[in-house]
Amino acid sequence: MESSLIDLVFRSDKRKNLLILLDSGSKNIDEIRDELDVTATSILPQIKKLIDSDLIVQEDRMYKLTVLGEFIIKKVKPLISALEVVEKNNSYWTGHDLNSIPRHLLERIAELGDCILIEPDLNHIYEPSQKIIDSMANAKMVSTFASYFNPAYLPLYVELGRKDAELSLNFTQSVWDHLSNEHSNMIKELMSMDNVSLYISKEGIKLTEITVTDRIMLLGLFDKNGKFDQQFIMSFEPAALRWGQELFDYFKRLSKQVNKI
Repeated sequence: MESSLIDLVFRSDKRKNLLILLDSGSKNIDEIRDELDVTATSILPQIKKLIDSDLIVQEDRMYKLTVLGEFIIKKVKPLISALEVVEKNNSYWTGHDLNSIPRHLLERIAELGDCILIEPDLNHIYEPSQKIIDSMANAKMVSTFASYFNPAYLPLYVELGRKDAELSLNFTQSVWDHLSNEHSNMIKELMSMDNVSLYISKEGIKLTEITVTDRIMLLGLFDKNGKFDQQFIMSFEPAALRWGQELFDYFKRLSKQVNKI
């Protein structure tokens, strides 16, 4: 029985999409046809299979989920959403080390939603992505954890700090040592701002960066060989911003705040 239900839901996009659609409420055949962009001829056989399996029922001219159908789709939707997140950028997720993402957040990866992959510009390999810079340019708040650092970001943080953006910056010890030695003037200016908090984190976290602003969530991971390939996942969805902030806060709790070089 379990195997046949799995096949019924997952082996047809039409059936899967219909169940998800009906989770929002009853629909007639015209609404189903229009919202799923299908013909009545192609969807009616799938409706019959779902009725025969007691996942949907027809009342008058309306189709709706049965109690069993509601239960199944409530369990299936998070899995479908997670698969969609992974499948859209499959080579990134399968090619990078996920071990530093806490299990409770990894299980909620569906919350990242419609992500885009940011890849390095081979003509400007040592410069930060312009997409990232543009997305952060007018941020009102920024939370960043980084186990690497491109010095080109420092002027951006200083500029945002001068504009009274709330900044919470967390670096590993090696990154902090480099910044405080090589860019001490900018670090001291950041330290002098009441709207900026600086933290030092332990080494060994297999995460290149998590940055959350009021507009974007940016996630960078080391590849499975432990190398930084300058690829990032970016999302603009509210749920992704909350997810990213939880990940930042997780590492913040393992860090210590610094007030002087």
